[in-house]
Amino acid sequence: MINLILLFPILACLILYFTKKDRLNSLMINLYALIHLICSGLACTGIDLIPAWKSCSFFAINSRNIVFLTIMSIIFMAVAVYNNGYLKNDHEDKSKVRHYTYMVLLFILAMSGAILSTNLGVSWVFIEGTTLASAYLIYYHKTKHSIEAAWKYVFICSIGIALAFVGIILLTIATGSVNSLNYSELLRNAHSFNHFWLNVSFVFILFGIDYYDSLLSTTEHNEKNIREIEESILQITNE
Repeated sequence: MINLILLFPILACLILYFTKKDRLNSLMINLYALIHLICSGLACTGIDLIPAWKSCSFFAINSRNIVFLTIMSIIFMAVAVYNNGYLKNDHEDKSKVRHYTYMVLLFILAMSGAILSTNLGVSWVFIEGTTLASAYLIYYHKTKHSIEAAWKYVFICSIGIALAFVGIILLTIATGSVNSLNYSELLRNAHSFNHFWLNVSFVFILFGIDYYDSLLSTTEHNEKNIREIEESILQITNE
């Protein structure tokens, strides 16, 4: 089911891009929210209808991330329902609404990837993806306040993600001969790591990723549905 969660938004964006049908905007978000919720619910019960990526070392559903994935699915479904009325009353250009839909789908994809990832490097890539996708959502209406908020958001997130990246580099120094950023392997071989570089990398990664909390204050001028996704789901990921 992991492949369905991660591949559907890409497929949906391609369909929207080639068809350019306005009525598909809300449909794709609603469909992805429903798929996300169903997959999370089935994962909670241990049912895997599409076991395609079971042996993949970069993504997995386990007893820890399933909690956050389920909470995220519930929030996303609530936002998708609210989004129906939001788009119905939105009078922006149709191409802008389509771009908005792209970014919502890619934002949820990035958040899902960050939660499901079992590799610190892959998690970093997906967390950076949330910045790129949600920056447009903040800038959506292109007002003075939204432009200001978007620049603050990108600036704050860039600092945080850069600190986290430095921490990952330092962690690779600490690991020595263990050439992996897989969480399980890091935990298994932690006793053999260089303690000095491990402590330094921990500080950089902790402050770098936690710096994302500061972005919540930059979205005050954002639309309600976008702000709900960002504030709720980013708090989950930071856990």
